[in-house]
Amino acid sequence: MRILEFNDKFPTEEECKEKFKEYRLKVGVICTKWGGSHFYWKKNREQWECKKCSRRVTLKSGTAMENSKLPYKYWFIAMHLLTCTKKSFSAKEVQRELGHNRYEPIWSMLHKLRSIMGLRDDEYTLDTQIELDDGFFETVSIDQNKNGPLKRGRGS
Repeated sequence: MRILEFNDKFPTEEECKEKFKEYRLKVGVICTKWGGSHFYWKKNREQWECKKCSRRVTLKSGTAMENSKLPYKYWFIAMHLLTCTKKSFSAKEVQRELGHNRYEPIWSMLHKLRSIMGLRDDEYTLDTQIELDDGFFETVSIDQNKNGPLKRGRGS
C-alpha cells in the first residue's frame, strides 16, 4: 500500500480505532479473569465487558499497544513505515515524521513492533537450499597466515 492510499484508508484517529476494533473482534477477545470469550461492547467506555464476570477489557489490552498512551494512528503509521520498505526507519526519523516531542515512547513502540515481527519470522525455517546474490566468505587456516597476508575480494 502506498502512503497516499494509506492516508485515504486511515485518515483519522477514529478510523484507525475502528479498524483495530474490527481486527480484535475477528481474532477474538478473551477475559483476563477466567478466559471466556463472551463480551459485549460498552460504547460509552469504549471497552468490552465480560458477560459472566463483568470484567472490562480495553482495545489495547493484551496487545503490543497495552500501557501505551500513543494514539492508534501513530501505531498504524509506524506499522506501515516498517513494512512498506526494505530498509528500516530509525526511531528518531519516525519521531520527526510524526512530530512527537519525546523520543522514548516512539522508541518503545518501534521496539515492540520489531520484536513481534521477529517472533513471526521465527516461525519459518530455511531448509534444503538457499541462494545468495553476492557474498564473500573467508576461511582462514593457521598454515595460510604464515605465508603472508591473504588476497581479499572477489578473485580470491
